[in-house]
Parts: sequence; C-alpha cells; structure tokens
Amino acid sequence: MGLHKKLKRMIIIIFLLGWSVSTTAQDKVENKKSQITFIYPLGTSGANSLDHTNNVSLNLLVGLNGGVNGFEFGGLVNYNKGDVRGFQFGGLANVTAESARGIQISGIANIANKNSEGFQMGLTNIVNGEYKGLQLGLFNYSKRLNGVQFGLINVSDSISSGTPIGLINIIKNGYKAVEVSGGETLLANASFKFGVREFYTILKTGYSRFRDENVYSAGLGFGSLFSFAKRHGISFELSGNNILYEGKWDGLNILGKLDVNFQYSLNDRFKILAGPSFNTYITDQEVDGKFGTLNIPYTIFEDVNDERMISAWIGFNLGVAIAL
Repeated sequence: MGLHKKLKRMIIIIFLLGWSVSTTAQDKVENKKSQITFIYPLGTSGANSLDHTNNVSLNLLVGLNGGVNGFEFGGLVNYNKGDVRGFQFGGLANVTAESARGIQISGIANIANKNSEGFQMGLTNIVNGEYKGLQLGLFNYSKRLNGVQFGLINVSDSISSGTPIGLINIIKNGYKAVEVSGGETLLANASFKFGVREFYTILKTGYSRFRDENVYSAGLGFGSLFSFAKRHGISFELSGNNILYEGKWDGLNILGKLDVNFQYSLNDRFKILAGPSFNTYITDQEVDGKFGTLNIPYTIFEDVNDERMISAWIGFNLGVAIAL
C-alpha cells in the first residue's frame, strides 16, 4: 500500500474516531482564545479539543472542537460538537452538531444540525432545522426555510418566509399544479408546476399539426403566481420549448414564450386561465424550401437569412389548472 493511500486511510480512521468521541464527551465546555490542530488529536488541545470553544481555530487538515466563537479555518474538515458563531472555512466540509450563525464556506459541504442563520456557500448545504439567510450551492436543504435558497436543486420541508430559486425546487408543503391549455400555435399543452407560488419550475409538453404531420414540443420554464383578490390571480411564465417535427431532435427549432395568464379560482383546487402570450421562434429547419415547422398566424417581427429564421408574434392561452 502506497504512502498516499495509508495517509488517506489514517485521516478517515482518526476522523471517525473523533466523531465517536464527540458523542460521549462531557457537556462542560471551556472557552479558549485559540487552538491549532494538524489532524485530530495532534494539536495544542490534544484529545481534549472537544471540551473547548475557541475564538480562533486553525486546523491544517482535520480539526474537532467543542465550538467556535469567532473564526475557524480547516484545510479539509472542521467538526464542532457545539455551536459555531462567526466565520468558518473548510476545504472540504464544515460540520456542526448544533447550530451555526454567521458565514460557512466549504468546497463540498456545510452541515448544521439545528436552527441556523447567515450565509452558506458550498456544493451542498444542509440545515436540519430552520434556516434564516442565504444558501448558495448546487444542492440546498433546510427543514424550514426563512430566507433564500439559490442552486440547482433546492429542498425544504416547509417555508415560513422566503423563496427557493433553482432548476428544481422541491417543497414538501409547497406549490404543485397540473395545467392543460391551448393556444394559436401549440394546440394542446400539458404542464406540471412545482416549487412555491413566488417561483416555480415548469415542465411542459405540447402538440400541434403542420403540413399534415404531427408536431410535438418539450419545454422547461419558470413562473410566478400572484393573488390580487380572493379568487383572482395573475401568473408570469417564461419557457423555452424544443419543437419536434417528424420526430427530429437535431438542428435549431426553439419556441420561446412569455405567458401572462389571468386566473380565476372556481374553488380551492380548480382554476380557469386566459391571457396573452408573447412568442419568439428561431429555427433552421426547412420544409418545402421554407423555414419553420409551426403555423404562425402573423408576425410583428421577422428576420430571415440563408441559415435561419427568427419571428415574433402575440398569441393567447386558454386553459384550466388543478392544484395538487
């Protein structure tokens, strides 16, 4: 076994040992000004580091502490048995068994086990309680959100006040709806919406006809829904839709839509909707020597060259939505 592999295994073993020690360490925690650790327990506080809260904690590789009230730096991992207050940076991860208040920045993961607040930035941010502040990462989770999540995937059990902004927003008690609608170009559309009313993701599919051939669409979008009366609301939705003619995915054939729909609630679940649609269509697909695979009623803008066509028009939507 090479030296590199031995060192890697040693780090894992020592870290797991320290983690197990943290569950049995005494509750009394002494406050200290500073400590320096190479890799637990090789440091100025030795094996007793879990019994100390430090104002400054410097961990060259892996450090275990009772808590931080100030600043902590870790080359790889910072683990704290108690609360963290201040600024924390971990090359790989910051793990806090209690709460974190302040700034946590890591290369891979920030984890706080209880209610926390401030700013988290890493590939993964996890708070197993209520989080007040901003989570910025590819994956963000909070049991209860009271702030903003910005990432590729955002997950929360509930939201007291705040908004998740991402490609996929999964809220256990959030906004979910299925919509069926039609318009002047795509005759039938089915959409699934999920997230929160202030910002939700839209998965779309559509159907139409062109030159006696079936035309299908698959799209992704985002929207916001606002209520301005007991039964009345308005939604703003932006989507991009790939148009498939004769089952072909190749080439450029994109319909962009900005839909503004006025909604009327028949009851708590069923709504009818209608409104204008602002459309932009760009394509390099040709049928019988002409660009396009959609029936466009008219254009308010059109630009055609030898390689593609861009056109724009104002259409309409009419449909129903069911809240899930």
